[in-house]
Amino acid sequence: MDADTLLLLGAGTGALFLLKWLLGRRKVTVYRISPGSLKRSKDVMLRVLPLVEDGAEHPLDDTALPCDKTTIKSAAKILAYHFWKQKQHEELDRVKLCFVSLSRFQNRDLDPEARERLQGRERARLVQEFDCFIAHATVPKK
Repeated sequence: MDADTLLLLGAGTGALFLLKWLLGRRKVTVYRISPGSLKRSKDVMLRVLPLVEDGAEHPLDDTALPCDKTTIKSAAKILAYHFWKQKQHEELDRVKLCFVSLSRFQNRDLDPEARERLQGRERARLVQEFDCFIAHATVPKK
């Protein structure tokens, strides 16, 4: 093989490795469990649980939430991990219910049909997100 072919082959291989590296990166959120984070998470959940434990399925106004959905989801994940480690399965189920019920809170400016469609899509995504989080968070580290 001549030098031009080897150089082209090396550049192509390097480009493929760079592309693989760029596509393989993903953002991972690490939750630090401490007494302070548990307390803050419990405070958030205690304000949200009364809004969602009514058993209803109809959409609610998103301005009724005490804080944004991202904060509530983070609090729920911290508590879910804590309750899983403590083997408190009833509390874990309540946290999952609250997490998934966030889909009920939609923009009040949308028409009712759009809110229900959005709620259904978000509910499916939240169930998948929670199940994936628990599956990966509860795998024993080697």
